[in-house]
Amino acid sequence: MSEAQARRWVVALTHSEGRLEGLESELQAQDFEVLRVPLIQTRTLAGVSLEPLQDCSWWLFTSGAAVRAVLELGGTLARHQLGAVGESTAEAIRSAGAQVALVSSAPEARSLAQSFLSHHELGPVGVPQGNLAAPTLVNLLLEGGLEVRALTVYTTVSRPWSPTLPQPDLVVLASPSAVEALPLAVASEAQLIALGPTTAKRLRELGLSYVTAPAASVKGVLKAAEQLRSELCC
Repeated sequence: MSEAQARRWVVALTHSEGRLEGLESELQAQDFEVLRVPLIQTRTLAGVSLEPLQDCSWWLFTSGAAVRAVLELGGTLARHQLGAVGESTAEAIRSAGAQVALVSSAPEARSLAQSFLSHHELGPVGVPQGNLAAPTLVNLLLEGGLEVRALTVYTTVSRPWSPTLPQPDLVVLASPSAVEALPLAVASEAQLIALGPTTAKRLRELGLSYVTAPAASVKGVLKAAEQLRSELCC
């Protein structure tokens, strides 16, 4: 057995706590060593009024952070029909005790917009979002002829990578913000796993090599990590 095959591979998980529940234990079960290194932190904007969204029959969410922020601002999910980008966001809604009426087939805003427009729903449509949210969902809904009320309910801030951390073999990146916060010296020496097309797009723009997980889920990350380890060890 070679040294590369014998040693434990180190995987850095850069997403915030609460996302991809169970991934750390699943990776450890496959003999990976896991570093928890959240590179971004979301903060609910205190004092934001949800009044502009209250008469929207539909609320569309692109992240679990938006769900948490709405709840912290006193929003009641049960009064609205709810749509979610991907299963991770949908699970955040279900964990809050609400039902999800529409989940995009792919974990991206474009997919949710297309699914929503195919239902021929009427506006106005409420979109609670973060300060760094891409305009994709809102623009596509507007192009579809709907009235859209986007409201910023949380901010995203970067967290530093500690220089005392070991160099990981693999880094899992779940957002463009995490890509921005990852030091180039670390990124250039690791194998990068992107969750979703917007994260992959930012990596391409920076000229970084990466693979995209087949799904933005625990199983998707596991498959990508195991495939990389197998390819590089053997």
